[in-house]
Amino acid sequence: MVGGPLIGKSTLTRNLADQLRAEGARPILVRLRDLASLEQLWASLMEAILHQGIGPGQKNPYRKNPAGLPELMTQLHHVYEKAPSDVTSRPLIFLLDDADRLLTLPGGGVHQIVNMALESVAPSIHAICWIGGAEWERWVREHAVDLKSPVRLYPLSVIPIREAKKIIKEQLGAGHPSEEAERIWSETGGHPYLLEKAFAAEEANPVGDLSERLFSQLQSQEKAILGHLDPSGNWTILSDLKMEDGRHPPKELLDRLCMLGLVVRTLMEGTAAIRITSPLLMKAT
Repeated sequence: MVGGPLIGKSTLTRNLADQLRAEGARPILVRLRDLASLEQLWASLMEAILHQGIGPGQKNPYRKNPAGLPELMTQLHHVYEKAPSDVTSRPLIFLLDDADRLLTLPGGGVHQIVNMALESVAPSIHAICWIGGAEWERWVREHAVDLKSPVRLYPLSVIPIREAKKIIKEQLGAGHPSEEAERIWSETGGHPYLLEKAFAAEEANPVGDLSERLFSQLQSQEKAILGHLDPSGNWTILSDLKMEDGRHPPKELLDRLCMLGLVVRTLMEGTAAIRITSPLLMKAT
């Protein structure tokens, strides 16, 4: 699962873990954002598998964190030998949040996790859900073969206009003026996190401040493309859209912007066109 900042990746991951657990699997959710070294990865995986795969409060009988993948697999193999059959029979499914962090650590953490999933010794890992942002998406597109298993890419995006406005009206309830709904749409642009904050009982940060935070995370190439589009949302012929070097924008760059509030459609006579749909990106231009 990939998506822009604050798009709801972590929230969806938690919900997915709950759903998998209810269906009898053993989801192993690990947040990688704060990893300082590859050694911490193995310790985090060991703790998560013990607590989420076997049972809350499960202790490592070795009283020592594994320092590498071979040591982790050895410890897990012995732990699972003594685990009840109803535990060992359930497939483990890894959910690795903030996978981008693995790309910054030396030692090939991604490849080692993939090799761990391919091992035949217990515990059996049924699947891996990698959750990340733009850097992770770019890496997967270029190195999908390194994951050694079929890959499905799920891009998360802002909520389309029709669905977002329906949510806003339902949250406001009957009797609220249409101007109020339009104001909230203008401030949130269908962004899930901003919609949540717009209706929060106690708003920690103004929605406008959060919008500025999103703008600051746009890349220079993305800002350049937005600068060539109509800020009011009119269509631009896709073949006319070019970057500063005269080349057409690559598909992966347009895909990322579509996550944040662009839409590409085929118009009459088969002409492809692009336009801004989210007010957030209209402001960014």
